[in-house]
Amino acid sequence: MHGLFIEYHIPFKRHDVIDNRMDPSLAARLIHDASCVFLMGGYPKLQLELIRNTNLDVPIRHTDAAVLGLSAGSINMAKRSLATKESPIPYDGLGLADITVKPHFEPEDQQVLSTLLHISTELPICAMEDDSAIFVTGGRICHTGQIHWIHKGKMTPLSQENLRHII
Repeated sequence: MHGLFIEYHIPFKRHDVIDNRMDPSLAARLIHDASCVFLMGGYPKLQLELIRNTNLDVPIRHTDAAVLGLSAGSINMAKRSLATKESPIPYDGLGLADITVKPHFEPEDQQVLSTLLHISTELPICAMEDDSAIFVTGGRICHTGQIHWIHKGKMTPLSQENLRHII
């Protein structure tokens, strides 16, 4: 990810990678001092387990830094998270936003769509195709790319009206 920013001439003075090899107190200090925190991809439940087992959920929730989630990281940012490749049962995420997302969504995948339509009877879902994003700042939400609102068993394009349900 750091290399991508360099490619686009967006340099960072410093960057650190936090994983299970780092001392949790150092990781918490790095999060506190950061201007941007990336929650990267991988296995959502393993990522959340690492965050919680090292007590990094509190520093992440209380940082002044911009927090960006990619793939698994975007899943875990939600109040109610959903990792459909691992289980169709929602679980408690970090609670950074009340937006449940399904990244890498392909509308033509009928099996995934059927699962999401069923889950959406209890939980609205923003199904995000690749190269899309949702931005939440100061109570405002905006988005870019192809994002589908799946709610009460129906799928429509995400709109500002849909977002009012989750603000």
